[in-house]
Amino acid sequence: MSRSAKCSTSLAGTSAAQYVRMSTDYQQYSTESQKREISAFAASQNITIVATYEDAGRSGVTLRGRPALSQLLEDVQSATRVFDVLLVFDVSRWGRFQDVDESAHYEYMCRQAGVQVVYCGESFVNDGSSASNLMKTLKRAMAGEYSRELSRKVFVGQCRLAARGFWQGAPPGYGLQRMLVDAAGNAKGRLGHLEHKNIQTDRVTVVLGADHEVALVRRIYDWYIGERIGARKIAARLNSFGIYNGHGRPWNAQQIDDILTNEKYTGTNLYARTSKKLSADWRRNPPAEWARSVGAFPAVVDRATFDTVARIRAHKTQFLGDDELLQLLDEFVNSAPLVTVKTIDEEPSLPASQTYARRFGGILNAYSRIGYEPGYHGAPPEVFRATRRALKECVDGTIAELEEAGRQIEVSADNCTIRVGGELVIKFVVRSILHYDRRSPRWKVRWPILSSPDFLVIARLDSAYETPIDFYVFPRGSLTPGQEVAVSFGTGRSEPLEMFRFPDKTILLELTARSRLEAMYGNAAPQPD
Repeated sequence: MSRSAKCSTSLAGTSAAQYVRMSTDYQQYSTESQKREISAFAASQNITIVATYEDAGRSGVTLRGRPALSQLLEDVQSATRVFDVLLVFDVSRWGRFQDVDESAHYEYMCRQAGVQVVYCGESFVNDGSSASNLMKTLKRAMAGEYSRELSRKVFVGQCRLAARGFWQGAPPGYGLQRMLVDAAGNAKGRLGHLEHKNIQTDRVTVVLGADHEVALVRRIYDWYIGERIGARKIAARLNSFGIYNGHGRPWNAQQIDDILTNEKYTGTNLYARTSKKLSADWRRNPPAEWARSVGAFPAVVDRATFDTVARIRAHKTQFLGDDELLQLLDEFVNSAPLVTVKTIDEEPSLPASQTYARRFGGILNAYSRIGYEPGYHGAPPEVFRATRRALKECVDGTIAELEEAGRQIEVSADNCTIRVGGELVIKFVVRSILHYDRRSPRWKVRWPILSSPDFLVIARLDSAYETPIDFYVFPRGSLTPGQEVAVSFGTGRSEPLEMFRFPDKTILLELTARSRLEAMYGNAAPQPD
């Protein structure tokens, strides 16, 4: 099909913007190739290209990290826009999204703003016909499947190389250093910080690092086994000696724990203990899925020493029953001036807070088992009881409504998170008034760091800590993880969040309902404006 036949209506004399994207640096000229094709198409249609949006070396799996596309979507809705046509090489340039509706959404945004999207390298005309919509849906699905298949092949390849003893990924850690080798296994030189191989057939292995680092790692094992000094005290001892970690900063207990528990210090190469596929969250893989290569590189400590540390650590909590763990916690809360997760982790006589969380389904459940009621942001325990009671009523009420509507519900151990239909995750949080400013009361909201639900439901309590005033239902991506945001009754900085505010939880019934795609537009496919 000739270029001139690809448009259902004449575009002669119009002004256009072009969007190009390439996902890897190895195809650095592909953006130029797209520009040439688009330029030739524009010339054949007498179109003037007045703006270019280019995302070079950007992944197409998500919108994150693609500033040009983000700017384009902002500009198409601007009153000062200088173009009415958007030229794109093919459907996959929007992105290889795992949800095919995402790229369709961006094209729809352009159409709604009055910008016609034209695909210069496709064989079909983007005229909104049933055939056109079917072809675009198929192309979007193929683009997403390509990313999934490529991700799987890359992961399998990395696991295979790791099983052969080659290092994959992050810096090897204190006391170890990366070594570049050629295809025959001959050493080519050590790699420093931020240095990488530049020949595809080269590989990276691990060798012993500086002598003083190797000696210090062995000394850490000696202290832990011989003197029974814990990770926190080892870190404090090193810092008091003025001995800092590989980044020139003070040691902390987590870094010492990594040295004591990572098999790489025995010369074993481990890979794929965790993995992240495309835009999904990180997940911990079972040991059966790990890639393991024993004796892949020189050992800093022998296997017997490493196993001795493992046995000591296991005896700290593995053989403690629930009652013993709770007794230790009870003694601590009755004697410590301040009880927080941090002070629990810093107390050498106590297991870590995560141990209590895993054993009892959350640190608050462990507190409840010993009858301890923590304060709430400096407020007295009765406020904490009120917020917990309100949270329970909120979750229980939602579960009852969803189950009555026929939804299948799973509840987390801490009774704060539910999974609907085996796939949609909703986390509930209750927030009380923390302080007043000159104008109105405020509540703090924050997206959780350690979990990433599909929806975060925040109930705002009144000053009596009894009745929810309203509910905020935030979808994933609407809040920055870990960053606190204040919401109030008035307008101002919290005004953009008003779109997520609802008077009750009825909205959850709508969000968890399944609908056929045809229900969005009736029986007919959507037509262009």
